[in-house]
Parts: sequence; C-alpha cells; structure tokens
Amino acid sequence: MGNWRTIGIGLLLVSAIVLTICMSEIGTGAAGSRDRMSSSNAPEIPEPITLRMAYWANSQLTVEKNEAVIRLFEKTYPNIRVKAEYFWGDAYNGSMAVMAATSSLPDIIRIDYASISEYIEKDLLLPLNRYIDDKTIDLGGEINQAPHEGASANGSIYGVNIGNNALVMFYNPKLLEEAGVEEPGADYTWEQYERDLRAIKRETGVHGDTVLTFKHFQVWLRQHGKSLYNAEQTGLGYDDDELFVSFFRQQLKWREEGLISSAALEQNPRGLDDGAFPKGLTAFGAQTYWSNQIDIMERQLGFPVGLAMYPGSGERGMYIKPSFYQGIAKNSKHPDEAALFINFFTNNIEAAKTLNGYFGLPYNPKVIASIKNSLSPTQRKVLDYLDLVEQRGSPIDPPETAAGAELVKLYNELQREILYERITPEAGAEKFRSEATDKLSGG
Repeated sequence: MGNWRTIGIGLLLVSAIVLTICMSEIGTGAAGSRDRMSSSNAPEIPEPITLRMAYWANSQLTVEKNEAVIRLFEKTYPNIRVKAEYFWGDAYNGSMAVMAATSSLPDIIRIDYASISEYIEKDLLLPLNRYIDDKTIDLGGEINQAPHEGASANGSIYGVNIGNNALVMFYNPKLLEEAGVEEPGADYTWEQYERDLRAIKRETGVHGDTVLTFKHFQVWLRQHGKSLYNAEQTGLGYDDDELFVSFFRQQLKWREEGLISSAALEQNPRGLDDGAFPKGLTAFGAQTYWSNQIDIMERQLGFPVGLAMYPGSGERGMYIKPSFYQGIAKNSKHPDEAALFINFFTNNIEAAKTLNGYFGLPYNPKVIASIKNSLSPTQRKVLDYLDLVEQRGSPIDPPETAAGAELVKLYNELQREILYERITPEAGAEKFRSEATDKLSGG
C-alpha cells in the first residue's frame, strides 16, 4: 500500500508539473502560442482597459442617468471600464481647458454645440469618419446628417449628437389655471404674454416670470429675421439697435409693474433645480431652459409642467439643437473602444429606454421608433414639442466662435446695468455694439 501511495503521489506531481509547463506556454507564449489557441477555436479574452470620460452636470439626476448607461455598457463589454468625471457649472470648461493644455483630455468628451468649433480649431478631437464608414457609429442614415453638422469641418465629423432638444418656456399649469390664463399655444404673442403676466400677478400674487436671458435675445433677433452674428462671425448680424433697445425697454416696464421677478430672487442659483420656476415662485420659466430638462422641473415641483415656444416665435425664432456632442480626444489611447461607447450611448435600445429622453430625444429614427411606446408621458410631451419646433422654427445658427463666451459675459453685465437703471437701454445698445464688434473682429 505504501509503495502504491508513493507512486500515486509521484504521478500526481509529474502531472502537475506538465500541466504547469503547458499553461505557462499558453499564457506567456508569443504570436505562435496565440495562433495555436486560435487554430483550436479557443476564445481570446480581450485585455481589460479603462476609458475616461468627462461631462457637464447640472443636477444629481444628470449623474444618475449617465451612470446607468455606463453600467449597461460595462455589462455588454465586460473588458471595458468607464471612469466618468463630471463638473458642475462653469468648472467644466475650466477643467477641460487645463486638461487640453496638459494633453490629458479624457478619451470621451461631452461638448456643447456652442463650444465644439473651438475644440476642432485647436485640433483636440479625433475625426470620426472611419468609425462612421465602418458602421461602428451609426448616424441613422444619410437623410439624418443634420444633427451632426455643427460638429463637422473640412469633410470630417468630430462629434455625435447625444440627443435633440430645443429652448423652451416651461409653464406651471396650476398657476395659470388659478389666474384664469390659457396655456400658451403655437401662435403665442408678446402682447398676450404681457397680458398674462399682468393677470398672474393680479390673481395669484406670484411673479409671472423672471428676466429674459441672452438666449431670449438671440431668438428675439431671429424672430425679426436677424442673427446675433454676421455670416463670417466677425461682427453683429443686425444693424438696427432699436431691436436691442425695445427688448430691454419692455422688461423695464414689466419689472416696474412687478410682473417679473426682482433681481434678489434670481441671484446665484446653485443648479437647474434651484431657480425661481422649479421653486414655484413664477408661473413661466424664462431662464435658459431646454426641453430635455423637464424631468428636473417636474421632480422639483412634484407635478407635470407645460412646454411652450417663446412668445412671438412665429415661423423662424425657435430651432432644434443637439443637447451635447460626444467626441474622442485626439490623445486617446483607446479610440476604438471610445467609439463603441459613443455608439452605445446613442443607439443602444436599452440605453435609450434608460435615458428616457433625458439628454434629448435620439437623432436616430430607428431608435425613436423602438422606444416610442416605452416613453414616459413626460417624454411624449417633449416629442410633440420638438415636432412643433421643427415645423414652426428654422435651422439653428452655426456654432459660435471662441468670442461667443465673451459676448454672453458682456450681455449679462449690461443687463444688470440696464435693469438696475444705471444706464439706459440706448446706452447699453451702443456699448454692446462697440465692445461686441471689437471682440468679434479680434481687436
């Protein structure tokens, strides 16, 4: 018995050594070993990698939605981990600028329509054409290229639209009903808006709205057949300063009557859910809101809200806008995997159902058709609203130059001066033209 046991142990040791050598050859062998595995139909396990991505967050819900898609993607591609970094408010652009300067941009970058031309001009993004050509990224057919035009330059596409949305004037149906005011329709005018502001204040004691924003001014110009920029974006696109003057003159009138909120009510909101409208302090939401932000409004208020085009939008004022583009940094070490994620985010049906239109409704008609029955009542309202804007609006203006951010800052400074009555609308118009022309012309 002892001899048999000794022989048995010896055989086991020999077997173990042989097995270890074989496994070592398979695990550490060069191309020849990998070829032998392939020829025997053994599956290759891709090496694990980590993708970095960055995005702008305006609420906790933004983070939750993004993380939900990441979990779905990682489940589908177990060898790819996505490490997301998000930044609140203005910190996002500052952080991206620092990363760009140090060649440490994340693999996947989420970029606003107004900013992507700057990324392209600075050669920070990888052209996506080869991924589009080999169908790694599905743009939804030749008929549907418009959502990506703002991210195109010199025959290349540098970003994929993560969802369509539009500027919107949210409204509180409960306050409108209390004031005896009808919900705004497609032909809502500035005159009716003013009458409604007055009725809301009289019947409810609540402000009708807040002051109008830079985006409202841009739509105001479009309503009058003009644009903020000329075709070359080297100067303003309107010659008559009365457009600027009348835009502010009416707001001064409304503020004097107490129809719109005081400056104190609008100071330093911490996020989208911290404004006057989501707090129930105004009947209309005139701050710069987009249709895809409706979930934040309804979560904060606790009941459904309405969506309307800006007053006086007519046949031109409003437009469909990509909520954000997702692009791949030129310094990315994993561009192929980054392309997989970008396509998954915008074209995977389960991801689309999870997002439920939060970042805008998908650009791909096939995806919309697949999720339409699963959309929440809120997102069906958004879908109807986007259809209205598409029918009644006009194409979006080209992305702004780098000077665009400076014009926003200039406008906001002059708005405070005018509404605090430190300068007149006429003086504000003159100063805006002078300084905007200087900034746009590179002076």
